[in-house]
Amino acid sequence: MKSSKWNMLKRSVASGLIALVAMLGIVVPVQANEASASVPQISPWSIKVLNEGEKYGIFPLTWYYDGTFQKPITQDKFQSLIAATSSKLDALALTKKHSYAAPKVTGVITRETVMTSVYSVLAQYEWPETLEMDKYEPIAYLQTKGIINGTGKGLDLNKPSTVEHAAVIASRLVEYAYDAVGGGAKGLLWKATHGKNTMYLLGSIHLGDPVMYPMQKKVRDAFKQSDSLWVEVDLQGNPDALASFTQLMSYTDGTKLSDHISKETYEKLQKVLTKLNLPKEVFDTFKPWAISNNLSTSMMSSSSEESVQAAALGIDMYFTSSALLTGKPIHELEGLKLQGDLFNNVPAAVQEKELNEALDQVLTPTGKSDEMLAMFKGWQKQWAKGELEQFTKSFTSSEEMVQSEQAQRLFGERDTNMAKKLMELLDKEGSSTHFVVVGAGHFVIKDMIIDQLKAKGYDIQFVQ
Repeated sequence: MKSSKWNMLKRSVASGLIALVAMLGIVVPVQANEASASVPQISPWSIKVLNEGEKYGIFPLTWYYDGTFQKPITQDKFQSLIAATSSKLDALALTKKHSYAAPKVTGVITRETVMTSVYSVLAQYEWPETLEMDKYEPIAYLQTKGIINGTGKGLDLNKPSTVEHAAVIASRLVEYAYDAVGGGAKGLLWKATHGKNTMYLLGSIHLGDPVMYPMQKKVRDAFKQSDSLWVEVDLQGNPDALASFTQLMSYTDGTKLSDHISKETYEKLQKVLTKLNLPKEVFDTFKPWAISNNLSTSMMSSSSEESVQAAALGIDMYFTSSALLTGKPIHELEGLKLQGDLFNNVPAAVQEKELNEALDQVLTPTGKSDEMLAMFKGWQKQWAKGELEQFTKSFTSSEEMVQSEQAQRLFGERDTNMAKKLMELLDKEGSSTHFVVVGAGHFVIKDMIIDQLKAKGYDIQFVQ
C-alpha cells in the first residue's frame, strides 16, 4: 500500500476527520484537536482488526496518539481494557457465572497475562456447548478460535504486551463472542432484488455510538458479498473535492464573517465562543451555514473528544474505511459539490437566521435541546435493535429533522435523483450485488427512496 494512502487510511480509521451531521446527509469538517491532526501509531497487521475494535468502546481513540500505543501496556490501561471488554460482553445479557477483574501485575505485563485475562473475561459467562469452552486450555482455545494468531516464531508469551497487541486481542474476542450468539447491531437494512441483481440498502446514522457495534454478522456479510459500496459522499477518496468543499465554507474574497452579518449576531457569536472556551476569531473566515452546522454537531456531544469519537463511529465512515481496507470500489450517489452547493446557495438572510437559532440554543439552552439529544440517542439504540417502526415514528415526528426549513431543503429532489441511480443499477444486465449506505431519513420518510423503489415495482424487503 502506498505511503500516502496508508497515512490517509490510518488517520481516517482512527479519528474521523469529517463529521456527518445528524442523519440528513450533511457534511461538515470537524474542528479537529491537535491529537487528531497527527497520524496515529497503528501497525499494518492490526489496522483491519482495529477498524472494528475501536468502535466497540473498549478503548479510547486517544490511545493512538499518546505515544505509547506500540509500547508495553501499563497497569491502568490493562485494567481499563479488561473492564471495558467485560462490560461490552455484559451487554449480551448472558448468564454470568462470576465476575472477573484484571490482576494487578508488578512489573511487565506479558502477552501471556493479557491472553489469559482475555480468556477469563470470556469464561465469566454461560456459552452454548458449540463454543467448546471446556475442550481446550485458555491460550490453546484462543488460538483455535482465531482470537490470537502468533508469528512464525510462536506466541512470544514471555514478551511484554504492547497496548496495540492487547487492544487487538480484546477486539477479536468481542467480535467472536457477539457472533457466537448472534449478537450485535441489526441496523436498518433493506434488500432489493431485480432479475439477477441484488442491492442492500442500509440507513445510516452519521454520528455513531459504541452501542451500534459490532454489527450483526449478517450485515457485515452482506457488505463482504457486495461488489461495490455506494455512499452519498466518498469523504476519503477525493481530497480535491474535500479541499473545494472546505474552501466553500469560507470567504475567499478577503472579507470576514463580520462583513456579512449584523453587529448583533456577531456579538452573540462572541458570547458563544467565550462560553465554549474557543478563540474569538476561530470562525471569522467561515460562512454562517458552516458555523451553524458545526454548532449543531457539537450539541450532539458533551465534549470535543466525544464529537471526534462520534464522527469516527458514523456508519458511513465505518463502511468507507472497510471498503478501503478490502479494496472494494466506492461510488458516490451525490458528491461533495452537490452537498456543498445545497448549503452555500441558501440566501444570506436565511443563513444568518439559522445561525442565530443555533447561537440561542447554546446561550440559553432549553428543555427542547435536552429532548433533541435524548431523541438522537434513542435513534442510535433503535437503529442498533433494528426497530424500524419505532425509529420511523420518532424520526418523522421530529420538527428539526423533517419539518424545519433546513430539513425541507434536504429531502425531495435529492431522494428522487438518488433513487434513479439505484434503479439504473438494479436494471443493469448481468448479475451484481451492491451495498448502499444513505442517511436513514432518506429511507424512512414517506415517498422518499424506499417508497420510490417500491412504486416502480422492485422487490424491497426489510431485513429483520
